[in-house]
Amino acid sequence: MGFRRIAGSISGLIHRPPRFQGLGPLNLRCVLILCCLLYLLVGPVNTSSDIVSAGLTYGSLTLITTIVLLVVTQGAILARRVSLEVLPPQDNIVSGTPTRIVLRLPALRVLPLTHLDLSVEFDHPLPTPLVVRLVGASPSDRRVHIDVVFPHRGTWSVQAIRCQLGDIAGMAQYSWRYNQECSIIVAPPVATETDLPILSSAQRPGDLVIDTLNRQGDPFDIKAYHPSDGVKRIVWKAFAKRGELLSRHPEASMTPEGYVVILVLARPSDDDLCSRTLAYVRSLDELKLDVVVGCQGGRDATPARTPDASRSLLIETVWESAHHAPEQLHADAVALLDHCRKTAQGITIGKLLIFCSGDRLNDDVEAQKISNLAAWLASQGITPVFCLTPPSISRAPHARSKQTFLKQWFTIPDPTSTFSHSNEAYHRFLSGCLSKQWEVFV
Repeated sequence: MGFRRIAGSISGLIHRPPRFQGLGPLNLRCVLILCCLLYLLVGPVNTSSDIVSAGLTYGSLTLITTIVLLVVTQGAILARRVSLEVLPPQDNIVSGTPTRIVLRLPALRVLPLTHLDLSVEFDHPLPTPLVVRLVGASPSDRRVHIDVVFPHRGTWSVQAIRCQLGDIAGMAQYSWRYNQECSIIVAPPVATETDLPILSSAQRPGDLVIDTLNRQGDPFDIKAYHPSDGVKRIVWKAFAKRGELLSRHPEASMTPEGYVVILVLARPSDDDLCSRTLAYVRSLDELKLDVVVGCQGGRDATPARTPDASRSLLIETVWESAHHAPEQLHADAVALLDHCRKTAQGITIGKLLIFCSGDRLNDDVEAQKISNLAAWLASQGITPVFCLTPPSISRAPHARSKQTFLKQWFTIPDPTSTFSHSNEAYHRFLSGCLSKQWEVFV
């Protein structure tokens, strides 16, 4: 393990060298060149009166001074006269899909041999920085488009626009920022269908009420024939035996008025789980069933009772779930159950639907915490019902070849080609649920 850790550190230094800051407006490159020029001044120019070294030194110093003054003076002028604004998109934004953000800029001029880099800063950093480079001049106001892909759901707040003016030689830079107050709401992807069965957490008095007025059940009931019934509903076997015209008509339909309680254990990376949960909540809402939805990190928020409220709850609590400790799952479940007992009098909750990601159960620690939560629910007389998303496809640890291990020293690793262990912990969790007779739907 120690050798692999050292090898990974060396590989990281090769492919991602550390970034050092310069001295004020001077970049690191400019500082190193000035150190070399200082050596020439102290050494060959001062002691040996070297004309070539003197010409090179004074000429380089003049050039660097001109570049620094050009960048600093122009940056100070732009910082006072230019104002920028972020225009968030008006359409619904879904995580994992490209979204276009607009920067509104006034008329400005960037001098030759310099460039202006604009970057949008969020309260939570994105995996890829949003940077756009401006050169030349613009005689009128314009709008610059930046395409961004938000990694997961949540309310992404824009904090500032950072501007950095630099030269093409990378000698100097001048930075400033404009504070912004703008929020972008990102929702999980939309899933239209769900294959989960309708599960009720409790039965209320008056459930399974027979509707005798609107018969919409199967055509199994028999009644005397009426001309309005039509020929297709006539029971011909009864007519042949008894000589009496009888017809079928629908049975009295039954309306189940269930009460469904759902706890969603969704991390920021579990947008697919959120999509599946919202699709299930919409199907329950179409059947006129009462739904109460709580989520990880939402113990201080009011549980949702509609599909739109569930969507908002999963978006608003994403940052709490990101810093959510596994020990706090018990508090989330207690807050959800207490809300149900206060708002629905006379209902005894017998089942709690727990939506969880299959990838999360590949971690033995996470799987144990969720098992402890389910065991606590069972001790309270509440049967846990797990609705899981399938774990991602993974390889066994021994499937890694020697060629891949050697290539990491000489090639840049691909961030999309992640290595994961087998699903042993996930299958152990399923076996534990089977032994305890807990229902699991995948």
